[in-house]
Amino acid sequence: MKRTFFIILCSLLLLTGCWNSQELDNVALVHGVGLDKSDDRLNVSVEIIKPTNQQGGQGNGQGNGQHIVLEKKADTLLEGARGLIRYAKRRLEFGHARVWLIGEKLAHEDFVHVLDVIRRDQMLRLNSYLFITNENPSDILNTSTLYENLTAIEIASALEQTQFVSDYAPITLREFYKLLEGSISNAYVPMISIKKVDGQTVTSIDGTAVIKNNKMVGQLNAKETTGLNWLLDHVEGGSITVSLNEKEKVSLEINKAKTKTKTNLSEKNLHVDIQTKIEGTLADNVTSKKINRRFFKDIEKKISRHVENDIRSTLKKLQQELKTDITEIGPETYRTYPKQWQNIRSEWNDIFANAEVSIHIDANFTHEGLIKESVHREHRKPYNNPYPFSK
Repeated sequence: MKRTFFIILCSLLLLTGCWNSQELDNVALVHGVGLDKSDDRLNVSVEIIKPTNQQGGQGNGQGNGQHIVLEKKADTLLEGARGLIRYAKRRLEFGHARVWLIGEKLAHEDFVHVLDVIRRDQMLRLNSYLFITNENPSDILNTSTLYENLTAIEIASALEQTQFVSDYAPITLREFYKLLEGSISNAYVPMISIKKVDGQTVTSIDGTAVIKNNKMVGQLNAKETTGLNWLLDHVEGGSITVSLNEKEKVSLEINKAKTKTKTNLSEKNLHVDIQTKIEGTLADNVTSKKINRRFFKDIEKKISRHVENDIRSTLKKLQQELKTDITEIGPETYRTYPKQWQNIRSEWNDIFANAEVSIHIDANFTHEGLIKESVHREHRKPYNNPYPFSK
């Protein structure tokens, strides 16, 4: 009996609540943070929730009636956060921050040290997404939304759609720091900008910034970013479209993709073998061709060449222009040759730039869809109709 009472008493002591809890009425919840260089100082902008009793935003895709964007110049991020209390009238709570935007002016300097407090302060979360922009970060945070009430939430939700596209490379702060502390210390960050679409201003994820020595040294376009995703084995889905001629096109919807990288190092001479296997379903078929094994073989070869061209264009930019390795080639070499790596680590980017790379792509259609014939093909037989009750 005494033992049971002691256990119950200890359990009650553990249910005393959070010692460092904050009342929502006393804090401003930050969901997006922007940092840029301005007059040799740090320009800090934050997107915070605007408390309201109204339901929803302003409609028509505006959606910015639920947020406030504040800016403050400071010498450090922490100083800026404290200074913004003067305008917000509340203490800023960064525990809900989903997006961090780095302006390009700051990105071309050693911006990683500016972010030091993110890892040091337990209030900040490392599963937030990181971006670099050539716009003013506050303009990004002020952009009208299409679905969400907060711009930062909408941007973060877009990165969850990587299973449908392969031309941008999302990265969290935790993954970013993991790259910087890895064997090579290079990294990549997606680019975000503002575009006009049918007269409406929207944010657009377009391209990838290449990070070397804690600075942005260049940028990959959308096509080169797709090649980077193949090299990183990050392709989860999406589609590949190839042309047979000016009018006829065929698309493969990717169901499965795998890239393996093997390296052969002899002193400072590096040879790389990249093998990619792709499996998918026939999606768009804008042709009058008969769908058979010969048709598939022809398209599979074209898709393989298409993917190889994407990878080649990425490697050309990284090797010849930027001389920066942000692929799996460096980590794979480190894993294969751990002892030799210590002697070549400081010269790795130059070794990577001179590496010979062989690429082998194996694309396969595993399903032709619901019908076997093209809809444009004449003299189709009745048994090719997947809808037997229609005429």
